[in-house]
Amino acid sequence: MAQKSLFDFTKKPKEKIKKESKTNTSLDIVSDAVQKTEKYKREKDQIIFPPIAPSVLSPSYFVSAGYSGPEKKAIIKLYEPESETIYFWLDNTNHKPYCLTNLSTKELEKIPRLINHQGLDHFEIIQKFDPLSDKNINVTKIVTNDPLAIGGRTTGSIRDIIPEDFPKYANQPIKPEDIKVWEAKIRYYQSYIYDRNLFPGMIYKIKDNNLIPVNLEDSEKAIDHIKEKFKDATPQEVEYIEKWARLLEYPAPKFKRAAIDIEVLSPISTRIPDPRKAANPVICVSVYSSDKQKKVLILKRQGVRFGNEKLPANTEIEYFQEEKNLLVAVFKFLWEYPFIITYNGDDFDLRYLANRANNLGISREEIPIVVRQRVCLLKYGVHIDLYRFFFNRSIKIYAFKNRYKNVSLDDVGKAIIGIEKIPLEKKFSDLTYSELANYCIRDS
Repeated sequence: MAQKSLFDFTKKPKEKIKKESKTNTSLDIVSDAVQKTEKYKREKDQIIFPPIAPSVLSPSYFVSAGYSGPEKKAIIKLYEPESETIYFWLDNTNHKPYCLTNLSTKELEKIPRLINHQGLDHFEIIQKFDPLSDKNINVTKIVTNDPLAIGGRTTGSIRDIIPEDFPKYANQPIKPEDIKVWEAKIRYYQSYIYDRNLFPGMIYKIKDNNLIPVNLEDSEKAIDHIKEKFKDATPQEVEYIEKWARLLEYPAPKFKRAAIDIEVLSPISTRIPDPRKAANPVICVSVYSSDKQKKVLILKRQGVRFGNEKLPANTEIEYFQEEKNLLVAVFKFLWEYPFIITYNGDDFDLRYLANRANNLGISREEIPIVVRQRVCLLKYGVHIDLYRFFFNRSIKIYAFKNRYKNVSLDDVGKAIIGIEKIPLEKKFSDLTYSELANYCIRDS
């Protein structure tokens, strides 16, 4: 059988696809099983945040995980496809952050900075399998009340205190490298979903405030059929086969999403503005959503005319006299849509919007973006940066057969969907409003 690529499962550019008759699929089964869930309340067009999940929630997709500092609990974001809403489920199992060490509890109790650490909760002795010695060993589990107590701070983290301080209090000389601290650099939400055996992308429901996996009969039959093909596999291999088969066989819903793109007026047209400083005004933002909303938000500037550029059908333009009001309007979309799609939004679009809003005096509570060192997260929804997806060499080489060489939006768009960026023969400052709007909405 010839090897297939993603092109075999997607629409090719500029080809007409025959309309298929509707058949019952596993996705229809999910839709039938999902009951109408009331969208979380709004007061004066302001979304109440966070949207805590009700005690009973119909089948929803696990789309993200995180940690709530105020609640000191792990958070699971669940996308309920019928209401197209994301709900936050807070852990109710009393799971706490932890790390492991080869030191005994008596040895750890000799370290004053550890014993007096405000984040320390307690010690436990547990067994773990050591693949290097091929046997189970006893280790000490250091449980804390805060993930940052283990690591993440510049100083005073437990993972640093133990190797730094224990040699001072040991009964005999010991090298710092012989003091082991394990699982101290894993993000807490990753430890949480691993310990709880939760799988992103899978379907869960809430009953009596408890998170319960949902099994679909058709998908489970397909998984059993796949397992029959691996009768000679070891139990450990079958376990992994079943996990991957379940992730691949279960249906995915249609996600309510919006793609956004921003344009910034730079004094030097050939230089990309620094998103960390965000010193230049955002003059245009486009939003193209799955519910067919095409909107362009434009900052009014003196001496700029509308122009006669033809815009895509049903494109709506909204003008703003002040940049601050434009950003607030953009943020409404980020609070509303469960999934926000960008191209290089981690490094530019969302990072610039957040820092620019901060420069203009918009409060942190009103900004729906959380800026991290390498990524930009959303307080409500899920941010998907397609640049990172297409940059992946496996996607580029195996999935799309090197269809694109560069990972620019122009090259990828041309290769995948047959649409390229609009070429500009002018500087941004010289574009009419209609030219700017057309350029920006094309990128979205």
